[in-house]
Amino acid sequence: MRLNLSRKLWLAFFCTLALCVLTMYLLLHNTLKRGFLDYTSQQAVQRLEILQEALINVHREDGSFTELTRDPQRWLELKSIIFPDRSPSALTNGHTEGAGTGKSPRDYYREFVTSISLYDADKNLLMGVPKADQTISWVPLIQEQATIGYLGFVKPGIVVREADRRFMAHILRVFGIISVVILVISLGVATFFARRISKPIVDLSEHTQALASGDYSRRIENQSRDEIGRLCRHFNQLAQTLQANEHSRAHWIADISHEMRTPVSVLQAQIEALQDGVRPLDRECLALLHRKVSGLSALVDDLFELTLSDIGALSYQKRELSLTQLVSNCVEHYRDKASAAGLALAATPPAGASISVYGDPKRLEQLVNNLLENSVRYTNAGGRIEVQLEQDANTATLRVRDSAPSVALQDRDKIFERLHRLEASRNRDTGGAGLGLAICKNIVAAHQGQIRAEDSPLGGLTLRVQLPKDGR
Repeated sequence: MRLNLSRKLWLAFFCTLALCVLTMYLLLHNTLKRGFLDYTSQQAVQRLEILQEALINVHREDGSFTELTRDPQRWLELKSIIFPDRSPSALTNGHTEGAGTGKSPRDYYREFVTSISLYDADKNLLMGVPKADQTISWVPLIQEQATIGYLGFVKPGIVVREADRRFMAHILRVFGIISVVILVISLGVATFFARRISKPIVDLSEHTQALASGDYSRRIENQSRDEIGRLCRHFNQLAQTLQANEHSRAHWIADISHEMRTPVSVLQAQIEALQDGVRPLDRECLALLHRKVSGLSALVDDLFELTLSDIGALSYQKRELSLTQLVSNCVEHYRDKASAAGLALAATPPAGASISVYGDPKRLEQLVNNLLENSVRYTNAGGRIEVQLEQDANTATLRVRDSAPSVALQDRDKIFERLHRLEASRNRDTGGAGLGLAICKNIVAAHQGQIRAEDSPLGGLTLRVQLPKDGR
């Protein structure tokens, strides 16, 4: 069966939590057992203090352990005082308690007591059975600051007392119940987080498929601040951008169609009038047809150049050039046109030396001409246009200022969009095609510069262009 993301996450969460609970249970079981064994060992050592004192007294009375080694029964009686509730016979006689289930507590008691041995000061065995394959713990026998011997014993391997065993069983049973409860809670936690994580991913998959099918209206509602939340927000931004581009494309086609329809309609009407003999074929008619064809040709050229600049295929032949001379030539070229429109055109030369930049002279000339054309076309008659050029250490700045009318603040960024014109009329004689400033924006970007629209001290608009001197 193929597992989806939600089930994979659920299994990952549940298996991780279950493994943690099982590990904790095993660690607790082992730690509890070791703790009780250490506790019982400490009790055994404390009880050995009684035998320790008894052996020191025997050594003091007899002067050595020689007599003790000759009387095994006496040694057995001495060891029995460690557990006063046990008889000496319990050390040698078997017991039926726990039969069939392994060693009983008395078996381990007997093993512990029988593991106790007496050694001399050099740790030579005097009484007891040697435990060669087990680790022996040593308790020194000290008399008058001199070591007279050692007691050797093997620490208990299990919890012997019934009360201790019941306590351990109770603790492990309680923790087992807690572990089951934690596992049940883990099921709920794993289900919650698996759904919480997988839901936006599933939504992303569905919305991406819809986006690929052309439905750009899809949005994902996700308020989280994690990586998935950021991914959802990026998807929404992508969908919004694609939707805006689709809307712009539709307007772009409609605007181009409108721009071309008017001159084509005029050409068609004039040609039909000539065919019907309504209008004579004279110089005025030919001049009108020529203007309309020239307008169409200019529109096609602008569209072609804008398309090339958008895809980065517009050719640039950059070299070191005098921006001061280039701007001066453009201003002189437009002086007559501005005068014919009833406008005063003035240029302020830069202070100090001539300004040089690294760029394409043809494209920069096109840039300045488009800026001047924009100001001449949109400035009211009787107004003024000023061109100012200045520089700092790394940047050359060109400002083209004009008088009224100005542009509303919310529309200033839009004037650099293709086919955007502020007036509602689509008359090319007054508004143009709306491609000039869009081309300017691409030319400036190709020179690593910036262009923006600002308020003009003359009451109109200032188009400011900043170009790096070394745009290599």
